[in-house]
Amino acid sequence: MIIGTFALLRFVAYLASTLLFGASAMLALSGSRGLSLSIEADLRKMLRGASVAGMLSVLCLLPLQTASIAGEWQAMAQTDMLATVALQTRYGQAWILRVAAMLLVLCLFLRPRPGWTWPRALAAGLALLPLALSGHAAMEEGRTGLLHALNDMLHCLAAGFWLGSLPVFLLFLRRWSEPAHRVDATRALMRFSTAGHVAVAALLLSGVVNAALILSPAGLDTASAYQQWLGLKILLALAMVLLALVNRYWWVPRIRRQPELALGPLRRNTVLEVCVGVAILLIVSALGLSAPQ
Repeated sequence: MIIGTFALLRFVAYLASTLLFGASAMLALSGSRGLSLSIEADLRKMLRGASVAGMLSVLCLLPLQTASIAGEWQAMAQTDMLATVALQTRYGQAWILRVAAMLLVLCLFLRPRPGWTWPRALAAGLALLPLALSGHAAMEEGRTGLLHALNDMLHCLAAGFWLGSLPVFLLFLRRWSEPAHRVDATRALMRFSTAGHVAVAALLLSGVVNAALILSPAGLDTASAYQQWLGLKILLALAMVLLALVNRYWWVPRIRRQPELALGPLRRNTVLEVCVGVAILLIVSALGLSAPQ
C-alpha cells in the first residue's frame, strides 16, 4: 500500500513537472508573442492547477520515502526520521532542491506576468533536474554516478519537453485553422518540429545510455519483472516516436493542400501520443521504486 501510494504521487509530480516545463518551453519557442500570449491565456488554469498539484505531490514524497524505508505509515509522523531522510540521504537532499524549485514554479505560475514564458520554463526545468539525483543514479558513486545523473537530467528534460509541449501543439493546430493566426501558427509549428526532432534524438540517445547503465551490473534477464516493464516502456516510447514521425512526414506536409483531410488524423495521433506518454510516466513512477536485479 505504501509503495502504491508512493508510485501514484510520483506520477502526479512527474506529470505536473512535465506539463509545466514542456508547455512553457514551447510557448517561449513559438516565435510569436501574440500567439504565445493567446495560447498562454487558454492554458493558464491548467498550468496553475499543475503547479499546485506538483507542489503538493512533491511535499508528500519525503514522508512516503520515510514510510517505505521504515515499512510502516507511522514513520511519516516521526520528525526525527523525516529529518534523517531529508538531511542524510541523497534522496532527501534531492527532495530539498526539488521543493525549492517547485516553490519558485508556484510563484511564477500562480501570479503570472503575461509573456514570462522563459522564466517559467527555466524554473520548471530546474524542478525536473533533481529527479536525476533521486533515482537509480543516486545509488552509484564516482564517474559512473556522475555520468548516470547527467544522462538522467538530459533524459528528463527531453521527455518533459516532448510530452509537455504536445497540448501546445494541439492549440497551434487550432490557431492554424483561423486565417488571422495562420502565419504565426505555421511558424510555430515549424519551430515545434525542429525542437521536437532535437528532443526525440536526445531522449532516444539518453534512454539507451540509461538502460545500459542500469542493466549492465545484472545483465539481461527476461524473467525479471523490472526488465519486462522496462521493455514495455521502451516499446511505448518507440510507438510515440512512430506516431510523431507519421505526423511530421505524412500529415503535416498535407495540411496546406488538404487541411480537411490532414487536421483530424494529426490531432488524433497527437492525442494518442499524449496517452502513450502518460502511460510511460506511470511505468517510470513504479520502476523508480524497484530494483533492476
